Amino acid sequence: MGGGDIKLAAGLGAFLGFPLILETLFLAFFFGGITGIILLLTKKKARGDMVPFGPFLIGAAFITVFWGEKIIKWYLKIFFL
Repeated sequence: MGGGDIKLAAGLGAFLGFPLILETLFLAFFFGGITGIILLLTKKKARGDMVPFGPFLIGAAFITVFWGEKIIKWYLKIFFL
């Protein structure tokens, strides 16, 4: 994560609020990790190469805005909370 990603996450946190920013960050790290693994396995990127994180933050924020509450309720329902 670079400085711009931190500022973007802070702005999203101000917009979304506390519980939804945690979901956004989780989804962004999850999608970024999966993409990174795929890029490593296909040898399109090496271990030291950089991958922009901003698109994952924006995509996760988009998912959270439209389906965030449903995702949280689904998650809590799975673990009987």
